[in-house]
Amino acid sequence: MKFSRLLIILSILLLSGCNQNQSPPDVSQIQVNFELISFYEDLFSIHPDSVAQNIDALKEKYGSYLAAYSEGVIGVGNPNSEEYAANLARFLAYQPNQEVFDTCRAVFSDKESLKAELEQAFRYYKYYYPQRDIPDVYLHISGFNQSMVVDSGWVSVSVEKYLGSDCVFYEWLETQMFLRKQMIPEMVVPDVMKAIAMTEYAYNDSIDDLISQMVYHGKMLHFVKRTIPEIPDTLLFGFTEKELKWSRANEAFMWGTIVEQKHLFSTDPMLIRKYIGEGPFTSFFGQESPGKTGRFLGYRLMKSWIDEHPDASFREMMAQTDPHRILAKAKYHP
Repeated sequence: MKFSRLLIILSILLLSGCNQNQSPPDVSQIQVNFELISFYEDLFSIHPDSVAQNIDALKEKYGSYLAAYSEGVIGVGNPNSEEYAANLARFLAYQPNQEVFDTCRAVFSDKESLKAELEQAFRYYKYYYPQRDIPDVYLHISGFNQSMVVDSGWVSVSVEKYLGSDCVFYEWLETQMFLRKQMIPEMVVPDVMKAIAMTEYAYNDSIDDLISQMVYHGKMLHFVKRTIPEIPDTLLFGFTEKELKWSRANEAFMWGTIVEQKHLFSTDPMLIRKYIGEGPFTSFFGQESPGKTGRFLGYRLMKSWIDEHPDASFREMMAQTDPHRILAKAKYHP
């Protein structure tokens, strides 16, 4: 009886230890200041015939953001140029853009919930990076171009890229289904945090081989997980439940295949893309596999590194820059 009781107590302690290691920090007292700015609603409230009369007000209100959006996102030129008013008017008058605007306004009608999700993620970001400023978040319409634009002091989201996997626009654009499954409102906050991560830690292509890409994307996923601790793994990896289940069950098979094929240190861009890039499946693993499984394995490899270095902080893990050394120190053997 004493032995059984001892086992139960040990089991509870072990479980408690695991939970403590995995529990996110308390960030409830951390204050973050940022604005969620629905720029696209402000812009599309202007009638195309009155653009010229509103340019000065737009420039005064949005400053350098308006220039970055106009030149880099929708390509209508610099707000100070003579042709700017006419170009912007054509963009606003284009009927498909009006239809997209109406849909975006309906899908993203609850700005308070979106801001609350961003605020919580930014609290975790501020916990790990207390010296960093929190960026403002703009919402814009890009004409189905970039999903995310990042500059000093702000992140801007192309809201028409997150209208739901069954959105008719994606069908009209013949967007492939493996991409549509990630074009959902729930992906906005994870993608914002991933964009911040990629700005915080730019990819070093001095050794651009498969393991370097896997490690980098694995670290980016850990950044997202740390700033959104409750994120479901389906959203984190961009997998369906079926794809996630397959990946977990076949982790050892996938890793073993990469090692046996001697692909880990390959610098062939096409080969790397097959593991890392978006796709309906990973060709080396068969059609039941999801795409970008190299990122999933990179996340798991970095998890192994964390387990091997229990005294290292999250930022110390993120600061590791030598992917080959990371591989050696992770002792990853699924």
